[in-house]
Amino acid sequence: MLFATVGQIYVFLWMVGAGAAIGALWALMGALRRLFAAGLWLSLFLDALAGLGTALILIAAMLLGNYGAVRLYELLGAAVGAALFTLGVAPPLRACLCAVGRRFRRLARRMTNFRLIKVIFR
Repeated sequence: MLFATVGQIYVFLWMVGAGAAIGALWALMGALRRLFAAGLWLSLFLDALAGLGTALILIAAMLLGNYGAVRLYELLGAAVGAALFTLGVAPPLRACLCAVGRRFRRLARRMTNFRLIKVIFR
């Protein structure tokens, strides 16, 4: 029985990484939804694409991590990884990207006042 528990911590950590990748995928799909001001059909398409990506990541991680065996601790590891990304990494990353976007818009507004830009893009 002890032999079966030897590598479980490595598989768990592998699945935490897969869960973080899943969290990043869902954050990317949410950002695309906001960027494109998605309506009903585009939201459904992006959700289906994210679900397919989630399934592919989980299946690949289970195949590579534990030879395809499905264990509860693997699924919990993926859930922990997704939660850690969503609660820990995503909010500061989103704040940084919003700050970069504000700076970019401010720079673009300033550039429209330059005479050379007005002459070129008249």
